[in-house]
Amino acid sequence: KPVPPDSITIRQQLMALLTDQTLGARELSQALHQSEKEIYTHLQHIARSLKTEGRSLKIDPAVCLSCGFVFRHRQRPEPPGHCPNCRKTRIRRPQYYID
Repeated sequence: KPVPPDSITIRQQLMALLTDQTLGARELSQALHQSEKEIYTHLQHIARSLKTEGRSLKIDPAVCLSCGFVFRHRQRPEPPGHCPNCRKTRIRRPQYYID
C-alpha cells in the first residue's frame, strides 16, 4: 500500500494506515520510514487524540509463543519483554488498528 504524500504528518499517515487495516509496529516502521521506538511514541499520542473524537486505538494483544499466555490487560503499545507465566521471550508482537 502506498504511503500518503509528505504534506500530511506522520501521525496522520499512521491513522490513515490503521483505519484500513491491522498492522504491527514493524510494518508501520517500514511503511513510514520511522524507527519502531518513534512509532510507539506516535501510537500513544494517537490513542489520546482519538479519544476526543470518540474513536479508539485498539491493540490486538501480544501472545507468548511458548505457553500461549495472552497479554490482554496491557495498555502500553510496546511489546512485553518476557512472559510473566513461563518467563520465555518468544512473544508475538501486538498489532494495532483504529476502531
